[in-house]
Amino acid sequence: MQANNMFDPRRFWLLLKEEIHLDYHRYLLGLGAAFGLLAVIWWFNGFDINVNDHLAEFHYIWFGIILIGGGAFFTSIAYVPYGEKTSRLFYLNLPASTLEKFASKWFITAILYPLAIWLFYLVFSWVVNAVYMAYTGGTPFIALPAFGYKTWLFIRIYIVVQSLFLLGAVIFHRFAIFKTGFSLLLLGITLGLFTFICFRLLFPEVFDGLLTVGRYSPNQVYEPSESFKTFVETRMEDMLTYLFWIVPAPVLLIIGYYKLKEKEV
Repeated sequence: MQANNMFDPRRFWLLLKEEIHLDYHRYLLGLGAAFGLLAVIWWFNGFDINVNDHLAEFHYIWFGIILIGGGAFFTSIAYVPYGEKTSRLFYLNLPASTLEKFASKWFITAILYPLAIWLFYLVFSWVVNAVYMAYTGGTPFIALPAFGYKTWLFIRIYIVVQSLFLLGAVIFHRFAIFKTGFSLLLLGITLGLFTFICFRLLFPEVFDGLLTVGRYSPNQVYEPSESFKTFVETRMEDMLTYLFWIVPAPVLLIIGYYKLKEKEV
């Protein structure tokens, strides 16, 4: 077995502790800034009587934004050291295999980060709800449930999205979040055009220029069959949801690992 493919749990744990130790002040600063920002947003919204009716989902909305949006940024800077020669040489000379280095970054960004944000936001929601109740005698907020369906749905979505931005961090290093987002936009446009061209070639009879028309009458809008609509609304939706949870993350992580191996060579 090649050295870069080896995984030693003891060495992995030492590397993980070292990476957390090197950046713990940055993590604490980020949590402090997030707490302050959320407190300001909550203060200006929570004490405005005119918007109390819109605050029922406040904690859900901002938990999702901090978790997924903040996590995309946090993951995108995972390999910033590769962008500078000195820090890159230091990182390359660490006594760990490529697999251990990649696994440590994944563990920090995909496991420790969402758990930290989960605990952080639970504390934040309890604190601001208590403050609001002390000032008003009641609260329009729905507290973020620790084990609620939406709470863990956000976490599951983040784990999938995180794998994409971790791959972007391996490839781009600098300004990875913007480059990853732009690459994703280009990919979406390319796939959309490819799908349109394929549909146009396979079903030319339903087109009149760029307009979709009926198969038999130019004035009749093309309508899919009931069986096809049932398939799309039931089985296809379930299939795509299932594939979303199990396919993208492992594939993107495998690609990211091999991209990191190429850079270390």
